[in-house]
Amino acid sequence: MGQIFELIADEALENLDAYYDECHICGATEVDLYSYQGVLTLDDGTTDDDIYAACATCIGSKKLRHTGENEYTDTIKKYVNTLDQLTEKMKLILVEELISKNRRTPDVPIFLQGVDRPLCCNDIAEFMGYPLDKEELYNISEQDVYWDKEPKMKTRQLNFRIYGCPESLREVAGFTCKHCGKRYFTFQFT
Repeated sequence: MGQIFELIADEALENLDAYYDECHICGATEVDLYSYQGVLTLDDGTTDDDIYAACATCIGSKKLRHTGENEYTDTIKKYVNTLDQLTEKMKLILVEELISKNRRTPDVPIFLQGVDRPLCCNDIAEFMGYPLDKEELYNISEQDVYWDKEPKMKTRQLNFRIYGCPESLREVAGFTCKHCGKRYFTFQFT
């Protein structure tokens, strides 16, 4: 499990480049900055929607929400509603917990078609990184569960060994459930 961010393995975490030199929330410099396109709710109730780079402290402690997070919030709600062992009250609490976890996570990995982190064991799976080469891509796509807003059957086009690799290996993101160890992948092509 990631030490800096719970939902991102430390070795998969990416700092922003030198173009961003200060946290858009606290103004800190000389700190690692992470991509976070979002909205900050200020103490007086107003909002600042010009957030693009933030430090780990601010991401973990400030009232932030991702720009356009509603689609992923819907995915969370749909997933939680399938959990028959939970009462309605427990479901509402879990939805809020998962939304909060997502908000305390930077925009890593790159989701070209909208945030879609796999959900498993009443939690959000941890991002482990992108495949490093073709063989790792083949292993991920052949062995891991395909996720597209829910677990999905793999289509023939996801057999990268036969149909060819995506334009960039960063279009495929690998995740692991920290509770049961099940591995997932997403594929968001350019």
